[in-house]
Amino acid sequence: MNNRAIHLLAIVIALLALSGCRSSSIDIGLRLDRYAPKIDPVKYQQYAGQQICLSNIGNDAQNTTIFYYFSPDGSARYSFYAADGDSGQIIQSYYWYAYKKAFTQIGITVANDCTLINQKELWIIFQSFNDQELKLRATTYKNTIPVYQKDITVTMPPYGTPPDPGMLKQRAYEMTDLTITTLLDDPGLQDALLK
Repeated sequence: MNNRAIHLLAIVIALLALSGCRSSSIDIGLRLDRYAPKIDPVKYQQYAGQQICLSNIGNDAQNTTIFYYFSPDGSARYSFYAADGDSGQIIQSYYWYAYKKAFTQIGITVANDCTLINQKELWIIFQSFNDQELKLRATTYKNTIPVYQKDITVTMPPYGTPPDPGMLKQRAYEMTDLTITTLLDDPGLQDALLK
């Protein structure tokens, strides 16, 4: 075997090993109807009555698939559903509705028509996503003009092994809450959304 063939064989073996790890992952099914935001609206009362257009969530995270994100070691795989019996959702769709639910609970009206005059618009692009860290880029627009952009990292504390599926599911819902509060606590985003 020449060096190139050995290199290709090593890549194939590594990919098979990775896919083997993920196929034996614990599947954590997240459901929108079970996600109940636990964000204190009093802390964010300055946002009550505001309206934003939540544009489509983008997913540029190379460590996810269209339907899943994982724990860093591949031992847990997270999938997304609207309710029991749902065939599943893609990551972007699930989080659009989850974020809408969280914003609404705070008192922010979430529109999906971004063409209104003076409409404040929020774009969220996932850049890296696992069950301990979410890196995203948040960009706000007004009248289609970018007003503010920031790369934000949301981190959860590590958990023990072996992981408990119920605890992992609860952590995932808490990470959704933490993402929204991290966004709303950012001074630049506050200025862009409240002006």
